[in-house]
Amino acid sequence: MNPRQRRGVLLMIVAGIGAIAVFFTVVSYVNSLNSELGTYRTALRLTEDVAPYQPVTPEMVEEYQVPAKFFSEEVFLSDLESTVDQPGQQPVSSTYLASGSLLQQSMVIPAPELESGEREIAIMIDAETGVAGKVQRQSRVDIYGTYQGDNPDQASCAVRVLTNVEVLEVGQVGSEVDQNTGNTSAVVPVTFRLSPEDTLKLTYAEAFAGSLRLGLVSPEGAGDPGGLQFCSGDQAELQSGDSGADGTDGTDGTDGTDGVQ
Repeated sequence: MNPRQRRGVLLMIVAGIGAIAVFFTVVSYVNSLNSELGTYRTALRLTEDVAPYQPVTPEMVEEYQVPAKFFSEEVFLSDLESTVDQPGQQPVSSTYLASGSLLQQSMVIPAPELESGEREIAIMIDAETGVAGKVQRQSRVDIYGTYQGDNPDQASCAVRVLTNVEVLEVGQVGSEVDQNTGNTSAVVPVTFRLSPEDTLKLTYAEAFAGSLRLGLVSPEGAGDPGGLQFCSGDQAELQSGDSGADGTDGTDGTDGTDGVQ
């Protein structure tokens, strides 16, 4: 064997030793990661987009392995059936869900059980002034809308659109851009159980009312809901009555004169 051949053999031996060293380094690194992450748990991942309040079926999800260190049974879903209250009930999305999302407990809810003739309808409500964290599933609320007069001669009114209706679900807070001003506000989808006639009333109010608000009804009972509407003329009468009660009529004399003797 000449010197060149010996050098070649030596280089092959050194390369082999290096490859073995790299192999054991990689194995050691993987083992260290496994020891840190521990075992894996199964979560569910969406394979397609799902619109709000649409069914989520087993064909739309796939199993996804999550390190047990980062898995919480209170957060992630590993079984769609765990989201329903009764066997055979359909799971539905609580908000828009994008493909690839890991399903969490708040993302999937049981489909409401509507009785014959009932309708399920969801509208967007201002998260701060309309809900404010108080309205929850199965709450009962009054729905109020404000309508601005089209001209100075037409009264502006606050109207009770619906009285003592049931909230089926309150979705996750999102954002909405006002097309007129460009301002962004926090909104939340609220779903109601309504008759067909009340569904039409609420649809009209959402389309044409300047704003919609929810009035939470006491668990002890709705009581007298009061008047159906309150308009700018009613406010003017209240202000006029307050002025009369204060004894002021726009003059600085007590007998309707201006102090002339």
